[in-house]
Amino acid sequence: MDKAWMGRFDSFFFLMLLLHRIPILFLIKSLVPNLKSKLDILFTGWFGPIGVAAFYYARFSMRQTGIEGLWPVVSLVISMSVVLHGITATYFTKLYGKHSSKKAGR
Repeated sequence: MDKAWMGRFDSFFFLMLLLHRIPILFLIKSLVPNLKSKLDILFTGWFGPIGVAAFYYARFSMRQTGIEGLWPVVSLVISMSVVLHGITATYFTKLYGKHSSKKAGR
């Protein structure tokens, strides 16, 4: 893989993590009663799963298109997601708990 492609992949990965669930949650907020605040939406959007479905769709896409390069990209995105969410889980959970308890104490 050339370095230019990896730079584009890094950008794609971070944009996908940020934009793949959070905007949708803002759009459907009225349909999900547990999403009461922006903080709830951001927390849920950040930690929502990418998971097994991505592997299924990657495999399905490979069979339909014949593009073998999809598998390593999807595997890398999911692996990076697991690592990044694992690293941020404790800090963001504590931050969410702190802000939620302040809001409840008003």
